[in-house]
Amino acid sequence: MTPVIDLGEMRRSDDGDELLPAPPRRPPGRAARAVALGCLLLLTLAGAAGPTRRPAPARVPAPQGAVFVALAGRLVVADGPGAVHRGGREVTAYRLPGGEPAWRFTLPAGNQVLGLTEAVGGLLVTSSPTGVGDTLATLLDPATGAVRWRQPGYPIATAAGGLLVENPRPGGTGSVRAVDPASGAVRWSLSVPAQGVSYRRDTRGVTQLVLVEPDGRVAVHDADSGARVRDGRVSSAPDGVSHRFAQVVGDLLLVDDGAGAVTAYGLDRLERLWTVPVDPRAGIWFTDCAGVLCQRDQVGGAKALDPATGRPAWAQERWIGLAPVGGRLIAAATGDGPELELWTLEPATGRVLARLGRWRVTGRDDGSGTLAGLLGLRRLTGDRTLVGALDVPTGEARIRAVLPGSWDECADAGRALVCLRPAGGLTVWPVDR
Repeated sequence: MTPVIDLGEMRRSDDGDELLPAPPRRPPGRAARAVALGCLLLLTLAGAAGPTRRPAPARVPAPQGAVFVALAGRLVVADGPGAVHRGGREVTAYRLPGGEPAWRFTLPAGNQVLGLTEAVGGLLVTSSPTGVGDTLATLLDPATGAVRWRQPGYPIATAAGGLLVENPRPGGTGSVRAVDPASGAVRWSLSVPAQGVSYRRDTRGVTQLVLVEPDGRVAVHDADSGARVRDGRVSSAPDGVSHRFAQVVGDLLLVDDGAGAVTAYGLDRLERLWTVPVDPRAGIWFTDCAGVLCQRDQVGGAKALDPATGRPAWAQERWIGLAPVGGRLIAAATGDGPELELWTLEPATGRVLARLGRWRVTGRDDGSGTLAGLLGLRRLTGDRTLVGALDVPTGEARIRAVLPGSWDECADAGRALVCLRPAGGLTVWPVDR
C-alpha cells in the first residue's frame, strides 16, 4: 500500500529533505517481548530462501527533450517538438518492464512529432512538417506499430468517444472533420471561419463546436453528429476581421467589443449575460477553474468571477498558476527555482484546503482540457530525486520513489516509473503501487 503523507507537516532533518526518526518508545513488556520473539522466528524461517530482489531498472535510448508515453505494455518514444533540426522522424516502442525493442514507425519525410497520446484504443501520433503544410494525425496499433489510419489535421477527442481533426487555415478556408475512430473514414465536415473554432467540453472531452463569424453570427454544432443545434448573434469584430476574444470557457462564450470590455453569452441560449471591463494591454485571458471563471494576466495573480453574474468571487495575487483537477484547483506559488509551492483550493471561494508541498510538476493533459496523472519531482541532497503522486482532490501527496540522479520528467506506468534524464535517455524504474 502506497504511503500517504502531508508534505506540509513532515518533520525534517537539518539538511531539509530527510524525515526525522520517530521519538523513542517505552520498552515493551514481558508479553510483548514473547510475541516479538515468536514473530522474529517466523520471519527468519520464511526468509531462509533469501530476500526477493526487485528487478533492475531498464534503460531505453531517447533524445534530449523526448516525447514519451506508456500504454498497453509498451513505452513509446519520439523526438520532442523542439527537435526540428535534428532530423529525427522515428517513433519507437519498447516492451515494459524490460525495455526490449518492440516496433519502429517512420514519419513521412519532413515531419516532426508534436505529441503521443492514447486514443480510441490506439496510439495517436500528431506530427507536423517543418515548413508549410497540414498537421497530421496517425493512429497506430500500440502492440505492433501498424498504421490503422492517417488524416490531415490536429486530433481532438470528443466526449462520446469520437475524434475530430481540425485544419485551421487563413482566410476562412479551414475545416473540422469527424473521423470514424476505427477506420479513419470521414463522417462529416464543417467549414471554419477566419476566427477559428472553439470547443465546449465536459470532463470526458468535446461536446460542442462553436463557430463565430466576424459579423457576429454564431453557430453551435453537436460534436458527435455535426448537427447545428443553435444559432445566435454576438457583437461584430471591431476591425471586421476577427475578435480579440471569442473563446468558450465552461458554459460561456466570451467576446470582446474592442472598447475595453468582454461580454459573456450563455451557450445554451446564446443570451447576453454580463459585461466586464478589461485592459487589453495587460494580456488578459480567461480559463475554466472548476466551475468559476478565472481571469488572468501577464503580471500574475488570479481573479475568479461568478460565471452567472460576472461579479468577483475572489482574488489572490500570490498564485502564478491555476488548473482544475477533479473538481478542485491546483494552485502554484513561487518556490525554489523550477520547484513551486503547490496547494489545493476550493474553486468557489479560493480557500486553501491543503498544502501539497514543493514540487516540479510533471504530467500530461488527458484530452479533456484538465490535468491528469500528476507527478511531482523534488531534488534531494546527494544527487537524488523524490517522486510523488499528487492527489489534488484529497490534498495529499503519495511517495512513489526516491531515485538516484536528476530527472527532467517522469510518467507513472503502474508498477514502474519511466523517467527522462536532462541529457537524454529513459530509465524504467520498477516500483510498488
